[in-house]
Order: sequence, then structure tokens, then C-alpha cells
Amino acid sequence: MGMVESSVTIARPVEDVYRHFLDLDQNATDPGTESVAKEPPGPTEPGTLFRFQHGKGRQTTMRFVSIEPERRIGIEGDVGPAKPTGDILFEPTEGGTKLSVRFDPNPVGPLKLIPPLAGMIGQRIWDKRLVRIKAALEGAPKSP
Repeated sequence: MGMVESSVTIARPVEDVYRHFLDLDQNATDPGTESVAKEPPGPTEPGTLFRFQHGKGRQTTMRFVSIEPERRIGIEGDVGPAKPTGDILFEPTEGGTKLSVRFDPNPVGPLKLIPPLAGMIGQRIWDKRLVRIKAALEGAPKSP
């Protein structure tokens, strides 16, 4: 049904890549993201919701539904015509971290009639997003 699977290897330790996602409210990498709010404030844990405010009043959300520290974050989102559910995966590699996403876009509305299109759109978005995350993390100072 148009599953999205994308991965990238980042020359940073798993802890740094994982921490990037725990602090999404401070690490927005998508163009057009005007702000990110984290609910509730405090440590990121299962149930934490990130609200992304985009241009022209558009809003999307990502909720962390489960967390296996430095291994996996289960997510569900609300992204306009899609309600994605899936996982963000962190795997140590020699010299870095393999960051992968795997999710079902769960299209709604008109996109529900053509699920492969929702998968293609999601695939393109996440392929580009992972490249931006890689660039941001590899350009950031190394952790001690």
C-alpha cells in the first residue's frame, strides 16, 4: 500500500542522531517550517507531540507513540491528506549511524483512492528530509 522506506548513513554516533529527534522542537530542518512546538514541555517520551507550523498557516504533527532509547521511535502523524504511522530506526555502523524511516502513509480523503501516490509523495519527502538531517548533523559540533 505504498510503504515509505528511506535511510541514510550519518557520520555521527547514534546518541547524537537519536538526540536530534528527541529535540525536534529545536532541530527543524524542513524548508518552510516556521516553528515547532513540543507538548508537553520537558523530556521527550511516549505521547510527546510535535506541532510544526508551516507557511500559509499549514500545520502538521508528529507524536512519539513508543521509544526504545537509541534504537527506535514509533511515530504517528497528521500531515494533511495522510495519517502516517511507523518507525524511525537508529543503527550503529562503523564511523556513524544508519538512520532509517519506515512507515505507512495512511492516506485519507482523495489520496485514499490512490495509495501508491501517497507512498511516492512520502518517499520523496523523506528522501530529501534525511539528506537535510545528515547535512545538519554532520555540520554540527561533535559530542564530547
